[in-house]
Amino acid sequence: MRQVTLGLIQMESFLGDKERNLALAIQLVRDAASQGAKLICLPEMFVTGYHLDSLGDSLYSLSEELNGPTIAALGKLAKKINAYIIAPLAIKNPDHGLLLNVAVLIDDCGEVQGVYSKNHLFGDDDKYFTTSGEYPVFKTKYGTIGIMICCDNNYPEPARILALQGAEIIFTTAAWRLQEADLWRLYNCCRAAENNVFVAGINAFGRLEGLFLFGHSMLVNPRGQILEEVNEDGSSVLVRTIDLDEIAAIRQHSPGLKDRHPQEYGALCQPADLNGILK
Repeated sequence: MRQVTLGLIQMESFLGDKERNLALAIQLVRDAASQGAKLICLPEMFVTGYHLDSLGDSLYSLSEELNGPTIAALGKLAKKINAYIIAPLAIKNPDHGLLLNVAVLIDDCGEVQGVYSKNHLFGDDDKYFTTSGEYPVFKTKYGTIGIMICCDNNYPEPARILALQGAEIIFTTAAWRLQEADLWRLYNCCRAAENNVFVAGINAFGRLEGLFLFGHSMLVNPRGQILEEVNEDGSSVLVRTIDLDEIAAIRQHSPGLKDRHPQEYGALCQPADLNGILK
């Protein structure tokens, strides 16, 4: 068996209060580690909170360099607890005036192993963020992982790209609204079943001036079945051990990846006239 214990951190952030949010995140990560978690993930933009209409241009001053204080603090913590931490936050982009909405993977030695930058921005978020167009996977001591951020999960293509590169666990870190609660469950289950991978859906919680982030972080198995879900409001920690050997066992009987016809999917990569479709 190839077992690994995951820690999904559902967190209620306080808008713009980085010191308070980081302290809470450290507390929750310690809790997950004390239960044996070795791959631990926080929700989207946990250190500032996610409500861009309210944060406005203050987001620029709240954002950090990649080697800023938030990642430095979590790097020290990761080394101390001997666990990987996925830390999503807004960082400054040295090549562009806009920011990047990223998830930083910190290894169990406290070093930054890699960064994923959100590609599918929600609504008017492109006023603040730019994208990378890249979908990296990361090899850890416990298996190969991919990361998606919130709206990336709305589309089947990102998860498929990650799976084709060998991702065994996809961490989807999000600030997902109550209005789409049904889609949160559906997409997490679909992405897992389509690719026969584990999906860890980590959602923020909070009521922020008309925006209700509803939590319900969950872990989904490679058949698309929810193994466990956080049902209480507020900050919470979900810790669960999975066996990555389940992936190979399921893929023996599932045609999802091996029977693809990529030569027939060229239309997916072409521009389309959506005017008539979206009326």
